[in-house]
Amino acid sequence: MHQRCEKLKELLEAELRVIGNHIDDHKWFQHIDDENEGVKDFIKKYGWIMREMYCGFACPDRENCELAKVFLKDKRKSNRQK
Repeated sequence: MHQRCEKLKELLEAELRVIGNHIDDHKWFQHIDDENEGVKDFIKKYGWIMREMYCGFACPDRENCELAKVFLKDKRKSNRQK
C-alpha cells in the first residue's frame, strides 16, 4: 500500500491539461483579466474535484494507495440513509 502519491507527475499533468483547456472561459466568466489570478481561482474552486476524479477514478494505483482510500468510498449509500 502506497503511503505517498506515486503518480504525482501524472496528476499534475492532468490538472494542467484541464486548466489549459478551460482557463480562458473561466477567466471570462469570473471577470478575471490576469492569467495567474485566473489559474489561482480555478484551482481554488475546482482543484478538489480534479484530485478526486483522478485519485478516485483515473489513477491506475488507486486500489493500492492509502491516500486514495477517501476517494474510493461510496458516499452515496450514507447520504441516502440520512
